[in-house]
This record gives sequence, C-alpha cells and structure tokens, in this order.
Amino acid sequence: MAQQMILTVDVGTSSTKTAVWNQDGTVLAEATAAYPLHRPEPLWAEIDANIWWQAVCDTIEQVVSRAGIRADEIVGIGVDAISWTLIPVDTAVQPLAPAMIWLDRRAEEETAWLKSQPEAERFVNLSANPLDEAYITPKLLWLRKHKPDIFDAAHKFVEATGFITARFTGEFICDFTQAYGYHFFDIHNERWDETAAAKIGVPLEKMPRLCPPTEIVGTVTAQAAADTGLRTGIPVIAGCLDAVVGALGSGVTRPGQTNEQGGQAGGLGISLDRVVVEPRLIFSHHVVPGQYILAAGTVGGGSLGWFRDQLGQVETAVSPLIQQNPFELFSLQANQSPPGANGLIFLPYMAGERTPLWSSVARGVFFGLSYSTTRADMLRAIMEGCAFAVYDNLQVAAEHGVTVDEYLGAGGATQSVVWCQIKADVYGRPFVVAQRADGGEGGHGLGLFAMTAHAVGLVDDIGDCVNSLLPKRRIYEPSPTNHAHYQELFQVYRSVSRKLLDDFADLDRIQQNFR
Repeated sequence: MAQQMILTVDVGTSSTKTAVWNQDGTVLAEATAAYPLHRPEPLWAEIDANIWWQAVCDTIEQVVSRAGIRADEIVGIGVDAISWTLIPVDTAVQPLAPAMIWLDRRAEEETAWLKSQPEAERFVNLSANPLDEAYITPKLLWLRKHKPDIFDAAHKFVEATGFITARFTGEFICDFTQAYGYHFFDIHNERWDETAAAKIGVPLEKMPRLCPPTEIVGTVTAQAAADTGLRTGIPVIAGCLDAVVGALGSGVTRPGQTNEQGGQAGGLGISLDRVVVEPRLIFSHHVVPGQYILAAGTVGGGSLGWFRDQLGQVETAVSPLIQQNPFELFSLQANQSPPGANGLIFLPYMAGERTPLWSSVARGVFFGLSYSTTRADMLRAIMEGCAFAVYDNLQVAAEHGVTVDEYLGAGGATQSVVWCQIKADVYGRPFVVAQRADGGEGGHGLGLFAMTAHAVGLVDDIGDCVNSLLPKRRIYEPSPTNHAHYQELFQVYRSVSRKLLDDFADLDRIQQNFR
C-alpha cells in the first residue's frame, strides 16, 4: 500500500517552515527559508508576497528531496500564516502592492477615523476585536486613500494564508480564523456584513469567499505544480492563522485550555465555546469546530535577544567553545537571582505593546535599579516581566468569567527550566510543556498536520490526533510562596505600566519633533 504523506507550510514573519509528515504523524523532513522585512518608513512593515511563494516553492523542493518520497505520495497540503496582512491581487493571484503585515502601523489617521464614526462600537461588537492600526480594516482604508488605482484594480483583497492557498489552487478564500482582521466580518454568524462593509467603503465583490479552515478548497493547479515540483490534484485545505494552529499544536483541543507562546511575539490563546467581546484582547475562531480563541499578543519575547545582542558579548563569544546556547547561559544566571529579582521590575515593551495596552509608543523600562542590582537580577527581571505581560491579559480575561483549566507552554522559552518555573509561579497554576514522543515540540506543524489529516480522511478527530502525538508532559508546579510574592509585584508592574503611558507618548512626540 502506498504511503500517504501530509505537507505543511507555516508562513511566518521572518521565515517559512515546511515539513513532510507520514500518516502516523512523524516528521520525515523539514526546511526553512528566511527573508527580510522592508521598512521604508518607521511605521511601515511590508514584503513582496512573491517572496513568500518563492520560499514555499524552495522549501517544498528541499523536504521532498530530503524525505526521499515521491510527489504522488502527498495526499494533502495545509497552510498557516501570519495575521492582519493585506495583499491586493489580480485574477492571476499576482500582488499589486507589497503586503502590509501585522507589524505595519501606518494607518493611524484611518484608525482614528474609524473610531470617530457613530458605528465604531458596532464594528467592534461585530468582529469582537478592537479598532487598531495593526488590523486589516485600517490598511484597506489607507490603500483606498493613498493608492486608489491599486484599490480599484484589485480583483480580491486577501490575507497571508489566503494568498498562499490561492497560489496553490487558484481559489480565493478567507478562512474564519483570519477573517477577524476585518471589522465587517460578523464573527457571530460567520459572514461578511454588507452594511458595515458599505460604511467602511469596501466593495464585497472584492472580498474572498469565507470558509472553515479544514475545508478542502481546491487542488494543486498545473502552474503551482510547475512552481513546486508537486503533482497536480493534491487537495489543499483553507488553512488558518498561525497563532491559532500553534495553540492547537500545543495541545489546546478543548474549552478551558490555554497555550502560552514564548517567542519573539509572545502571548496566549484560551479556548472558549462562546463569543467574548473584549476590545483590550484579540478574538478569533479556533480551528476546532465550535470553539473560539480569546487571545493576547505581547512583543516582549525578543527582550532576551536584545540583551544578547547589546550586553551578551561574553555569552555569545563563549557559547561556541562550550557548546552551549547563549540563552542557556542567561537562564543559569537568572536562576542565581531570587523571585522578584531583588526588587527589579522590567516592562518588556521594546517595540510598543499589543494587548492589553495597544500602544505603539510604549517602551521597555527597568524599574527599581540600584547599585546592588546584578546582571542576574536584570536577566531574571526580563523573564518575569514577559510573564507579567501575559498575566496582565489573563486578568482582563478573568473579568469576563473566563477561567483556565490548563496552562500549556510552547515556543523557544520552554527550553528554559527557570523561565517555565517563573511562569508557573506568576500564574499560580501548573505550567505544562507537552512534547512529541521524540521530545520535539508540537506547535504550528503538528496542528496543521492534524487539521489536514482530518480533512483528507486520515484521522477521525483533530483533538484526539493532537493529544495522541503529544504523549510526553513536563509539569512545573507553582510555589504558593512565590505566587503570593509575584501577586504583589504584579500590582506594581501594572501600576507603573499605566502611569507611564502619557510619558511614553510625550517622549515619542519629543523624538519625532527632534528628527
């Protein structure tokens, strides 16, 4: 009997990762292709979407070769990609302008206009998401105002997942997990709202068809087969938002579970069985039918990377000699500082902050420095500050009666035992890191495998598939004493963060005027 393989494609902010899986959920080969963002202006963040497609083609060729399989053994393709991305395309799925990604915040005037409208509250309630420059809606308005010829010429407006799916199949779709980026998406009834779209000024004929993420939306076309080396006719699912499939792949398969993502862009996703409208947070469909994800997005995960680049010359120089990652050395040092970092608190807003502050001008702060502050204190404070940023969002969710039954960790930060224990102590609940049988993480690829395997009939249930492939669990039990200490420190963290918001704005204004 011929083998049945699944191909997964994860299009991230800085790289695309592609993998081939056998029908048992074992990774046979992986490949990654990196690419730079283009920032022609301080608030802009864009990329030629063709670069994504080239990365997809290159990594597919590599994984098929490395796995030693035939292209006709692949029976399904699943794609996930970054959120809040606008790509105007023509009928041949060629981009008419660079893709404005989630980091792009150029549409400040358009966001202000949306917020000033009498329908502003309805827009928020309709999509269950705040009005912010990062979302797609203001970007559409920016494109209409500044590039009207492109706005009018566009055949469809697609987001990142929809772009890759369309390049594979020729079909224009937007899955439910990505649609929340548009404030004329009725998340309650899973449809485009004509009245809201008309008020915002977006012709619905330019919008793709909405569909669930596991729907098989088409098959690989002759052109896509020529580009990728695959065969024509392979089923392709709609795909989904990267954060949502990351939650699934970390083990979030039922309401009450949450995953805490520790990476460059951190945050969490709590699975719910009802719609919650909280403008300080993010809300989307889950890929599991009947479930939603109440999410938080933070930017502090890159703080340790900043420390490595600016203050970690010793660790960077020594790590190759002793065959140890610089971050492992940081973790060992942080463990030498007690909980609370000897009174040092860190606000991890190195690139502004998303939820719950929604501030482009917030900045990183060490609060409580003294002559007795050590390098270990600074490292521990960074780790604790990132945990506090997530905990800040959990407190907002709790105001809506949202409870968490299980905290599941994911991302590079889970490799630090010290950081995992800090999170358990801050959250006051066991912190669980679920792993595959081979010790590898779950995450985007595993979630995509389960979705795609279910869509093509290889597995009966998405959740059961994920859970069966994450048999190993490392549990970090919280210390009641440390949790009580962190509860007090968090109140200081939260107070300082809010009190500084006006000062952050003044500082930004002064700097802008100076330039």
